[in-house]
Amino acid sequence: MGKLHIQPGQLFLDIGCGSGAVSAAAARYTDRICGIDRREEAVQICRTSLPGGQFFSGEAADLLPGLPEVDRCFIGGTRGIDRFFPLLLEKAAPGCIIVADLARIGIAARLAGLMKEAGIFQELIQIHICRGYDLAGDIALRPVNPIFMVIGKC
Repeated sequence: MGKLHIQPGQLFLDIGCGSGAVSAAAARYTDRICGIDRREEAVQICRTSLPGGQFFSGEAADLLPGLPEVDRCFIGGTRGIDRFFPLLLEKAAPGCIIVADLARIGIAARLAGLMKEAGIFQELIQIHICRGYDLAGDIALRPVNPIFMVIGKC
């Protein structure tokens, strides 16, 4: 949430909203929440947990044209990004911040490239996570796959 700098009244869009955890976190800052997910069951969970938000089932590229101007966007799902990213840029308000959390370096590099082409790329961050476990009466750390965060500002 820190990289998004969400302000009250701003429209927050969650692409690949899944269970709505990121949308719920964003709702602490703004009451204008929209989410898109390909899975109807995920959208239903979001609608139940965040009744004030607007959640849509389908492909982002098909749904983005019908949405209002976006102030902040979190991308958690990247299927179809080559189709939906240009449409997202058309919907982006001046100063819109776009943050994507990604598990694969290839798609992180692809998104960073798209942002560079659009002139909005800010940074790419790799986040390492380790989980503790018992080992010989002590605690050791086992690495988990890294997360890549790509940030852009319109």
